[in-house]
Amino acid sequence: MSQIKLFQTAKENAGKIRESVLKYLMVRRTRKEIESYFADDLKNQKLKFPKVENPEAAFYQLNEKESDVFNKTIKLITQEFHYARYTPLLYYKGENEPEQFEIQSQKNLGRFMKILLIKRLESSFYAFRNTVERFILNYELFLNELNEGNVYVSKKYANKIFEFLDNDDENAIQTLLETDKARKYPANDFTDELKKDLENDLKIL
Repeated sequence: MSQIKLFQTAKENAGKIRESVLKYLMVRRTRKEIESYFADDLKNQKLKFPKVENPEAAFYQLNEKESDVFNKTIKLITQEFHYARYTPLLYYKGENEPEQFEIQSQKNLGRFMKILLIKRLESSFYAFRNTVERFILNYELFLNELNEGNVYVSKKYANKIFEFLDNDDENAIQTLLETDKARKYPANDFTDELKKDLENDLKIL
């Protein structure tokens, strides 16, 4: 089933659940409805909604050093970082070509991780540093396995695989492989550019 068809089916099922089940179990009231139709109840229970002021924009200014670090980091993670650890199938050269949706899925994951890094950087340097540390760990684990001759590719469970590797839980990895939740490729099925880009990414991190 293609990703588009899967999404459409999930959307249709969600609509059926909402119409057949949820609307008979849930009651949704807006603030305006409650204030209009339950004013006496609010008054008797001494309840009231807080008055909310219109939002105001709050601007902050980075100092010269922070601004320089921020701009250089944005350039690194948007222009020079390959996100190779999250897109290994883009380097695949083996005989059994992956499905197009698998390729697209990995491209999407790479874009998602880029957005994640940018969001963390805009959130705070502390949040960004914590995310970078997790990236470094994942990259090191991936490179170690690549050097051992293995590349693990999974649609949903990639992070779980490397958690298992970190804990030396081979049984858990085998379970994922046996249930087709993860796939193990020989490193020779990938171009040399994979290792090169992984090492470059790790250096940037």
